[in-house]
Amino acid sequence: MTATARPLLSRINAAPLLRPWGVPRSVRVACCVVCHEHLEFVPRFCAAYPWLDIPLLIVPDLPGDAPRRLSLPGPGKREIPLRGVERLGTTPQWPKIFLVPDPVMLSAVCRLMAVYGGGMVYLEGFREPPFGLRKPLPDFFARHAAQLEEACSLLADEESRACYAARVKAILTGDAGYLPIAAHGEYEHPRIRPQAGDIMIDGGVSDMVGAQAAFAEAVGPGGAVHGFEPIPWMADKARAALARWPWYTLHTAGLAEKRGQAAFASLRDSSHICADGGADGEGTVRCELTSIDEVVREEGLPRVDCIKLDVEGAELAALRGAAETIRRFRPRLIICLYHQPADLYTLPLYVKSLVPEYRLEVAHASCGFTDTILYAETARA
Repeated sequence: MTATARPLLSRINAAPLLRPWGVPRSVRVACCVVCHEHLEFVPRFCAAYPWLDIPLLIVPDLPGDAPRRLSLPGPGKREIPLRGVERLGTTPQWPKIFLVPDPVMLSAVCRLMAVYGGGMVYLEGFREPPFGLRKPLPDFFARHAAQLEEACSLLADEESRACYAARVKAILTGDAGYLPIAAHGEYEHPRIRPQAGDIMIDGGVSDMVGAQAAFAEAVGPGGAVHGFEPIPWMADKARAALARWPWYTLHTAGLAEKRGQAAFASLRDSSHICADGGADGEGTVRCELTSIDEVVREEGLPRVDCIKLDVEGAELAALRGAAETIRRFRPRLIICLYHQPADLYTLPLYVKSLVPEYRLEVAHASCGFTDTILYAETARA
């Protein structure tokens, strides 16, 4: 049996837990990773795990002028060497424990570990409550096995299939610790990303425009980006922040299958169409909708080279509204795959139905349930 033909259920069963909470007593020697501001927790950690030997502390944000040893109180006045994150790849002999993990810093550390070949890291919280945990859906695979199996079989490489299986296992168990973190960020795939001179569609902006600035820089003045944000006040704020890139055009509209209006829950970083599809109420705002196909026609775009969709669960509708554009231009696709469990099979299957020649990949970019991305590309004629 080839790697491609290996059943998805077998892959799910084999998916390892990469970021478990708590350190088992069987771990006797370990390298501890801790942010500089949390070094104060190390003595408490050592007291809670007296059997554990810590030969090295890795501090990802270690200041250049910081001491290189940490003294512990108590008999013997033990000292532990402090080193920077570059030592992560040179200590394979020791398991890793991240003490008081911050989600953003943990993701960055795991991304670097992926560069070195990956691996497991234990998490010990002390102060912050655990993250990456939510209500499990234990019957998800049983209910959708055929569709999930088909979608997994469409993926182009072993890394994508392993990540896909891990995503299913995370949904089944409610633990995002199964998800392997890629060596690249969600919009930083080495090939499937905006490039110089591209015409790009950027679906889902909010008022935090770090990614949008990166897209504008990537395409440069020889390209163009058309961004879409449905919430008017967010669009206004984002438009002002992006004014220094005149080739970035921000549309105050959401992306959908066709033109219309919808009531959106107005949330700062996750605005979405209300579940009932309509009634205006507290915390909602009525917004305009358009489709990518309509925008391409109205703007007279000669081509579309790249489409990114992070539209809070409306990705399938946005793709349906881009069917003509995708079939005609075969743009590189960067599609969020994590907003709804069903997206895991509906989105790959629909993309492949539009352009069978698409090469599909899946990767994950955070230590939580967000940032699992479907990437697609095809050779241009």
